[in-house]
Amino acid sequence: MKRWRPGRSWRAASLTVGAALLLAGCGGTGGGSGTSGDGKGELLVWVDNTRTPAAQQYEKAHPGLKMRIVTIPPDAGYVPTKVSLANRTRSGWPDVVFLANPAEAATLASDRFGYAAPLDGLVPKSVRDGFTPGSLDTCTFGGKTYCLRNDIAPTVLWHDAKLMKSYGYEVPKTWAEYQRVGLKAAEEHPGTVVGAINGKYGAGVYFGSSGCPTRDTLSLTRVRVDLTRQNCTRVADLLQPMARAKAVTTVVPTDPAFAKLGKEKKILMLPGPAWFGDFMFGPAFKIPAGRIAAAPMPTWPGETKSYAGQVGGGAFLVSAHAGDRTKQAVDLVRWMTTDVALQAKQPTYPAFAAAAQKWGEAKSEDPYYAADPMPALTASANALRPGFGAVRFEAAWQTSFNDTVGKAADSGGDLGDALKSWQDKLAAAARTSAYTVGR
Repeated sequence: MKRWRPGRSWRAASLTVGAALLLAGCGGTGGGSGTSGDGKGELLVWVDNTRTPAAQQYEKAHPGLKMRIVTIPPDAGYVPTKVSLANRTRSGWPDVVFLANPAEAATLASDRFGYAAPLDGLVPKSVRDGFTPGSLDTCTFGGKTYCLRNDIAPTVLWHDAKLMKSYGYEVPKTWAEYQRVGLKAAEEHPGTVVGAINGKYGAGVYFGSSGCPTRDTLSLTRVRVDLTRQNCTRVADLLQPMARAKAVTTVVPTDPAFAKLGKEKKILMLPGPAWFGDFMFGPAFKIPAGRIAAAPMPTWPGETKSYAGQVGGGAFLVSAHAGDRTKQAVDLVRWMTTDVALQAKQPTYPAFAAAAQKWGEAKSEDPYYAADPMPALTASANALRPGFGAVRFEAAWQTSFNDTVGKAADSGGDLGDALKSWQDKLAAAARTSAYTVGR
C-alpha cells in the first residue's frame, strides 16, 4: 500500500480549485435532489489510500450493507471538482467523502455546491462533545456542523534536544525567548534555523497560533480578515529580525533543500504540526533517533496560555443527497472518526479525544524521540487558537502569503508593510470566493 504523505494534504491547487468553482457556478444545486452514488442503492464512499482499509473493515463487518468504496487522491481541489461535475449531471454524488484538506468543507457546504449535510441533528451532541475542543471549528459555519474531523494537526515546538544541550540553550517558553535563541544561534552557528515561514508553515504556525484573523469564518458567506490587529503585527515584529539574520527560512519543509538542513544538523528548532514528528524529522530530514523532542508552543506577549496553530488534518462529510442512505452514511462516518481501536492505529493525531489518548500510548514509548512528546502534543491539541476557519480561498491564502510576507522575508524587506499587501490580497480572494469581508 502506498504510504500516506501528510505534506500532500494541503497542496496548493489554485487552477484546480478555480475550475471547480467555475463548474459549480454553472451547475450548482441546493442539495437534496438528484441521484446519489450510481443509482443502484449502494452506499458510495470516497476515501483516500490511508482510510481505504478502515472502510473495507466496516464493509466486512456489515455484510448486509451494499457499499462501494472508491479510493481517491488527496490532492487539493479533487473533491470539489468531482462534486461540481455531479452537480451538473445531478447524479453520482458520493454518500460519504473524506477530505484530506478540511478547508474544502467551506466549499462543499456552500449554497453554490449544496453538497454537505448538516450533522447536528444526525450525530448526537454527546458524540460531538467527545472531539478535542476546537477541532470541529473548521467544520462549523453559522452554528451548523458540516463535518467530523478524522485527525488534527496542532503545532508544537519541535527541537533538537541534543543540539540545544550542546549549544547551552534553554527551550524557550515565550516567543521573545524564541527570538533571542534564534538570533543567537544564527550568529554563533551560521546556517542554523529555528523555523520555516513558507506558505501554510508560516501562516498556519505563527499567524495561526497568534490568533491573527487571516481566515476567521463568521458564516458560509462572511469572513473576518484584519491584519492591522496586534495579533498580526506582533508576528511580523517577531519574525523581522530573524528573517534578516536567516534564523528562519522560507524554504518549505517538504523541499529537498530543507532536508539538507537536517542532514547538516542545522535544524535547531522547528515550530510545526504534530505529524512532523513521525513523517519529517526521521524520514525526510534524516535526523537520528534520540534527538528530537516536543515542547508546547511559546506564549505570545501579554498572554499566559500557550496556543497552537494548525497545519493539516482531515475530515469526513455526508452528502445532502444521500436520501434513505443518510443514516448508513452517518453511522459509517461516526465509526470512522470515533472508534477508539481504529483511531488508535491511525498515523496522525486523532480528533476524537478518547482515541487520541489511546493513540498516544504508543507514541509515548516510541524510542525515536529524546523524550515523551505526548504531554506537549496533548496540551497543543487542547489549545487550538480560535478563528482559524475553513475557507474557500485556501490556495490563495497560501500563495498570497508567499507573494507578500514570504517575498519580504527573502529580500530583507519590511514585514509590517508586507502585511498590508497580504491584507489586500486576502480580501480580494475572499470576495472572489463569494464572501463578505469584515474586520
